[in-house]
Amino acid sequence: MSVLNLGPELTIPLEDVVGQCVAILGIRGSGKSNTAGVIFEELLQAHYPMSLVDIDGEYFGLKEKYEVLVVGGGDHADVELNMATAGEVADLSLREGVPVILDVSDMLSDERERFVFDYLTRVWALAGRLRTPYMIGIEECHEFIPQGVRTPLKDVIARIALRGRKRGLGAVVISQRSAKVEKDVLTQAGMLFLHRVVHEADMRVYGELLPWRKLEAKETVSKLGIGECIFMSGAAVRKVKVRVRHTFHGGYTPSFRPVESPKLRQVRGRILEALARVQTAIPAPGEAAPALCRAPVVAPVAAPDPIASPPWEEQRDAAPCSPRALVQEVVPDVVSDLPEPVLRQVDRLLRRLRRLSPVQQRVVGFLVGQEPGAYTTHELAAWVDCPETLLRVEPPTEALELGLVSCERLARGVTYRGAVRQYADEAFSGFTSGLGAEGTRRLIAYLRRRIADLAPAERDLVYTP
Repeated sequence: MSVLNLGPELTIPLEDVVGQCVAILGIRGSGKSNTAGVIFEELLQAHYPMSLVDIDGEYFGLKEKYEVLVVGGGDHADVELNMATAGEVADLSLREGVPVILDVSDMLSDERERFVFDYLTRVWALAGRLRTPYMIGIEECHEFIPQGVRTPLKDVIARIALRGRKRGLGAVVISQRSAKVEKDVLTQAGMLFLHRVVHEADMRVYGELLPWRKLEAKETVSKLGIGECIFMSGAAVRKVKVRVRHTFHGGYTPSFRPVESPKLRQVRGRILEALARVQTAIPAPGEAAPALCRAPVVAPVAAPDPIASPPWEEQRDAAPCSPRALVQEVVPDVVSDLPEPVLRQVDRLLRRLRRLSPVQQRVVGFLVGQEPGAYTTHELAAWVDCPETLLRVEPPTEALELGLVSCERLARGVTYRGAVRQYADEAFSGFTSGLGAEGTRRLIAYLRRRIADLAPAERDLVYTP
């Protein structure tokens, strides 16, 4: 039986980790990141498939000893991070058992949230069909699952951490600010590595997690040295020291002494072959994405420059306004290739959508046709040619409940985007395994076209207060 050798007095059976939520907490410099690195080393040694969300670009050093695919924009990346291919990389990792590091350190906050959301949503859906052991690692998890704030990304991560066991999904969440992490995730974690903390708020969290008197917990935690932690798993609670990681730690503290860069292993064999298949879907700089992978974009996502860009209304009038036209430009007729039960389920969805108001149909059709573009309420109102106040009092609630549209609060305000890919993964999960990757793409294309057909082609929406 395989075991994880985490220290001279700490070995964990691999089967105890399957589907487990593991929390690693502690201040910077306490050994928290080393503990995470050791766990990932041991999982890789056991050929345990995983994806690691690396917010600071620290984990490339795992390639010193293990064959890992680094996706990102840094110097150590094997493939450039591409927003349109999050699902393809997730498919590669789960289906082929390829360990992946998602280096999102160069991404802006909004881009990072969108990419990780798309990636983990695909992981969740695919894991429901494959049901094989798989681990998700999330560094600086308080950035993604903050206490007291709800976002679509937080919902996905919490779902994996709390309910992933039935799908074989586990999670390793790492944070230096315990008090800022969603409490439901921490209190339900089956395995805890509690390194030293000093902030009173973080100490209170430890007091709630440990089965000790608060004074005893505070005294013990305060005396922990570098690499030492309190290990909790089931009824076992004890102080342990985690070994030093064998691979290069990219998050080392800078000093005046030179640090020799490690020799990193290059991906080869089955990973290289699988990577080649994914890269065929990634457009080269200056090239367009393949038609079925590309959502036609006729509007900028960011707020326009009032000097450099014309008003939203002028941009809207200069572009094709019909979602039907936008989708038909790139989607062929694929109905003949889909099984009859799939078509019947699509028809049931369309009957439900036809009961929506004309405004709602136009909004849903536009967002689906423009997926994965994100639009604020102001931008969306301009594009579908209706008063902004109408969208504020009549948001696309039905589409949100169905999962056809997602909503999140970003720095520029509440934004909406189409989510047909995620909807298809969930609503058609019983069919997609039989359809295969190409059949699933045809299903998504067909859904987009039929939903866009529901939107009125003319700008005849009248606001009646």
